Amino acid sequence: MATIDRALELLDQGNFSGAHDMLLDVHDAHPTDARANFALGVVYSQFGRKRHALKHLEAAAKVAKKKSVVFSKLAEVLMENLRNEDALEAARKGVSLDPKSAIALVILGKCYGALKRPVMAKTNFEAALLLDPKAQDAYLELARLEATLGDFERAREILANARNAGVTSVELLTLELDYSAGAVDAERLKLSKQILDNPQSNPADKSLAELSFEVAKHLEKADMGEAFRYYESRRRALYAGFDLESRKQQIDLYKSFFTEQFFSQFQSLGLASEKPVFIFGMPRSGTTLVEQIVAAHRDAATIGECPYFVFWQEALSGDERFSPRFFNALGSVKEKDFKKLGKDYLKLLSKDDKNALRVVDKMPHNFDMLWLLTLLFPKASFIHVKRDPADTCSSIYTNPFNSWHSYNVDQKTLGQYYGFYEDLMSHWQSVLPVENYQLEYEKLVTDQEAESRKLIEYIGLDWDPACLTFFESEEQVTTASKMQVRQPVNTSSLGRWKRYENHIQPLLEALGKA
Repeated sequence: MATIDRALELLDQGNFSGAHDMLLDVHDAHPTDARANFALGVVYSQFGRKRHALKHLEAAAKVAKKKSVVFSKLAEVLMENLRNEDALEAARKGVSLDPKSAIALVILGKCYGALKRPVMAKTNFEAALLLDPKAQDAYLELARLEATLGDFERAREILANARNAGVTSVELLTLELDYSAGAVDAERLKLSKQILDNPQSNPADKSLAELSFEVAKHLEKADMGEAFRYYESRRRALYAGFDLESRKQQIDLYKSFFTEQFFSQFQSLGLASEKPVFIFGMPRSGTTLVEQIVAAHRDAATIGECPYFVFWQEALSGDERFSPRFFNALGSVKEKDFKKLGKDYLKLLSKDDKNALRVVDKMPHNFDMLWLLTLLFPKASFIHVKRDPADTCSSIYTNPFNSWHSYNVDQKTLGQYYGFYEDLMSHWQSVLPVENYQLEYEKLVTDQEAESRKLIEYIGLDWDPACLTFFESEEQVTTASKMQVRQPVNTSSLGRWKRYENHIQPLLEALGKA
């Protein structure tokens, strides 16, 4: 089929939109074609449409039963859909079909990492390197794994080994800057700037955008103006844009639909479990710090950032989570379906640690889902972490997030999005059937023990001194705060926005702080 060959060429060139349109034509004519389904799975994964990607990759796997690459890619997308056990099975299949594939071994290692089995993850990454001493992804994933475990020195050694083996990628440079602890090699920084300033470079390349953020961080002390040039020059590669008007309409729909009367009608949905501890708030507000304090308790654990309820809402409304379509679909959900949703979630919480009395779900944007969480788990703990708006937003702005956070596209949009978040939280405070525990980041870092004791008392556990030394934990931390949470609590980030003040006026104006 000439059309699919051309579509695959576009895919190789990074033209995902062009490939998508052609592939849809092929799929319409040949819905079971394995190549078309596989390629559509790759495209939808790139677009962040996880459920669509999974549908097409599962269809490809039913036909291409002997293709290792199909099962390995299926494993990656299953992980994106939070089906880590199924992902492990698919990844094992991928390795069994091609035991000498370094790529298949790397993906199997990533599955073990997602399941918090770092020893097995490391074993597979190292096996990939034995097969291919220049396997870039094996080096990078092994370094990332060590970083999530807090061993940044070992992560740097692995990156050095990669360079010695001849790896010279943008991704390698990005991690070298990220894990450098501020002591970056001047030559690395110079090389990175040359790559980014090359007029022939692709402005839509996400890896270059991520490198640009790392370069900016290392330039802050020397030249804040130049740093912001790099913070701003490639944002569009990460964020296509954000529809503020649609977001406002979403918030207005929430406020008109989820009223006190709504909650009084559905009180019977509640399950009796006290196990869930929901920690939420804007990204970079301190949610990871609070998570680690709680998870350090002998009777607590964490599942990290769990998009379980986000996926449910997307499945219900065809990816339009906040549209009128969602509210129409919500009316068709029966009480037994809600209760099954809650019971399945409790099973998920118990997978890694069946003995934990409390399990943290630290999904910052669960503030959008509080209507559902409070109905299903009225006896759970709900912790809203809030930090100074300018500190929060300037930290978001100077960190690269995935496309789900497209409100980070520019300063004005980010500031207005923050205002919508505050509006929604104010509404929840007035109508939710349970109270949210309000935790201020500034109070926590200036009076750690007192605030930590109150926090642990709120979730119904006895005090454990280990909560004060959470930074000594060997648990994996995969968020942007992975370095900070390996250090004792300090006040160095208070008022940090002031160092950026001359460069964030649109943000401050949007926040009403200019």
